[in-house]
Amino acid sequence: MLFLKVLLKRHLALLWSSQVLSAMGDYFYEIAVMWIAIKVAGSVGSIVAAAESGATLLFGLLGGVYADRWNRQTTMIVVNIIQAIAVGTLPILAWLGGLQLWYLILVAILVGSVGALFSPALQASLPALAGDSSTLQATNGLMDITRRLARALGPSLAGLLVAFMPLTQFFTLDSISFVISALAILFLGRNFAWKPERDEQSKHGVSGIVEELVGALRLVHMHAPLLWAIVAGGFISAAWSAAFVVGAPLLADRVLHANVGAYGFIVGAYGVGNVLSNLVVGSLTIKRRVMMMLVGKLVVAGGFLFMVSIPVLPVALLGSALAALGGPMGDIPILMMMQMDLPANSIGKIYSLRITISEAGSALGLLLAAPLYHYLSVPIAIICCALVIAATSVLGLMRFGFAEPVIKNA
Repeated sequence: MLFLKVLLKRHLALLWSSQVLSAMGDYFYEIAVMWIAIKVAGSVGSIVAAAESGATLLFGLLGGVYADRWNRQTTMIVVNIIQAIAVGTLPILAWLGGLQLWYLILVAILVGSVGALFSPALQASLPALAGDSSTLQATNGLMDITRRLARALGPSLAGLLVAFMPLTQFFTLDSISFVISALAILFLGRNFAWKPERDEQSKHGVSGIVEELVGALRLVHMHAPLLWAIVAGGFISAAWSAAFVVGAPLLADRVLHANVGAYGFIVGAYGVGNVLSNLVVGSLTIKRRVMMMLVGKLVVAGGFLFMVSIPVLPVALLGSALAALGGPMGDIPILMMMQMDLPANSIGKIYSLRITISEAGSALGLLLAAPLYHYLSVPIAIICCALVIAATSVLGLMRFGFAEPVIKNA
């Protein structure tokens, strides 16, 4: 399998293993910060998560611009160090008895805002680190699998660790994971193309940022399948968030009449399906990227429909796992299009554009979920969301067909 060949390359194995640890650390941070915030302020504690998401959205496009201007290795190291220091102060303040809601919000804003630089810089660095298209595809699969592994393994590990250490030490684990990530990126060395070539005529200041963003939008406009993927991704993200983030716990509670353990199993099944799909899709030779991307979203929709077809837990678990198979089928081809079809000095901006639209869609889906589940039963609401996902995919297949479309030179 291509994954094994990638992991035999020392620098890629080092990078991937560090990002797996970092993803697990982030999961522990999310559990601890939300639990403590709710204990301190009740339902108002949700403002901590909102603050981090808002900061990521606010600085998302700006992060892409600077990921394409600065040395990407240095950018990622500095971001990790800032995050390690910010999160590392939390267990110290907890030990001193001074951990308050306003400080949790401040750290969340800092982590979210500088984090907007890290992901675009990482994704834009992968073509140079991988070296060829087949290795790049497998590397994308490995990097994509990190957060999915965290989703699959996180609940069990968190439940185990909390029996042996105070919850506030989850922050310590996350801080250490940032340090490990920074050291791993430092040890990759300087022999790769970390800094993209930049037009010497490019403007500085606000006008330069606007000019670069407009240029990135022009590139996306020239790439019809990528433009479709980014725009449709907002609608799909809204429907996915309403169907799974909100729908899954409601399905376990109101339909299956089960406890939080059943909800955890549904989320875990989704993580397992994601991981299995990553291992397969990352090792395939994808000749029809657009078709794979669109069919992947149909698989997500089909899984959600199956998940609510019969109100029993085994069916919900299988449907969740089936829906998860479509995630990497849709995501990996999009990353390949961005990294292979576009100039290296625009990858960060276009990746940030995609993530910003996706996050905005997710936020909209979470807002619309309340009235959706108020007026509709849980199964019908999830079916409606699945049909939105399916409709965008069908429209895409009608637009592009099953053959790989010819892409204009960017």
